[in-house]
Amino acid sequence: MGKITCLEEGFAEVQTLVSCCPRLEHFALKKLQKVAKELELKVKICKEWEELKIKEHELKEMIELKKEILDLKRHKELEETKCKREACEAHLHEELEEFKEKAELIGHAINPIEKIKRGFQEFKIHFEEKKEYYEKLAECHKPKFLIFSDCDSRVDPCKILNLELGEAIVVRNVGCLVAPYGQEGTCPSAHAAIEYAVNELKSHTKCDAIQSLMKAHHGEKSDFSEHFSNWLKIGEHTCKKVKEVHSSKSFEEQCTVCEKECVNLSMQNLLTYPFVKGAVAAKKVSIHAGYYDMHSCAFDHWTTIRNYH
Repeated sequence: MGKITCLEEGFAEVQTLVSCCPRLEHFALKKLQKVAKELELKVKICKEWEELKIKEHELKEMIELKKEILDLKRHKELEETKCKREACEAHLHEELEEFKEKAELIGHAINPIEKIKRGFQEFKIHFEEKKEYYEKLAECHKPKFLIFSDCDSRVDPCKILNLELGEAIVVRNVGCLVAPYGQEGTCPSAHAAIEYAVNELKSHTKCDAIQSLMKAHHGEKSDFSEHFSNWLKIGEHTCKKVKEVHSSKSFEEQCTVCEKECVNLSMQNLLTYPFVKGAVAAKKVSIHAGYYDMHSCAFDHWTTIRNYH
């Protein structure tokens, strides 16, 4: 509408000039040409302006589209990065657990006492879970099996046969050997275990070798064979001394003291072996004592001889 108005105004002006003075026709023509050129320029500018506006709109749309594409790409990259991070964390967690296991094994190899402590702590959890079973077990000892096994640390008969505590008496020695009757020597360990399992456990619910030895010092008649008695003689002097020093205590209390003193005795006897004494002196091995109370699930540990007298 603006363009037409401009053109009409230009023609009107020329017509006015011609009508006023015919001689001015040449001038009017030039004026008209000038107006036409101005009008053409204005039309061109308007057209370019419209094109620029269209381009501006297209550019804005392109920018928005590119933003959306970039957002989608960024979101996808973030998801991929998240997945990679989670996979990496899972892998690192596995490596960390594996490293912990290796470190634990190395730590236990360096400090076996920590291995024993941790093992007992885990057993204590199991004890609490099956407390009723262990309380009955503490009151009554009636194993179904007597098993002879090699002392090889890789061969644990209770684990291999899936036996619970209280189900089997296990005698372990080098080569899993049982000597013929009367040929084991002055301290017949295997014979004592066989007699203990076959004869003693049939007639007593709360039988213990140390209790049996203490009973002999309390004047009770012993039904044990000579071989069994010879084995228990290792702790005879200790039991006698406990009875003398702790005469005011009950029989059960004396037995507890005697059990701990017999552990001390075994520690001392170990040092009578020259190769053990040499290894201890060289700090290649160390001797540790432990006492387990099956009634309270308590474990006492010591490394030097304690005096319970």
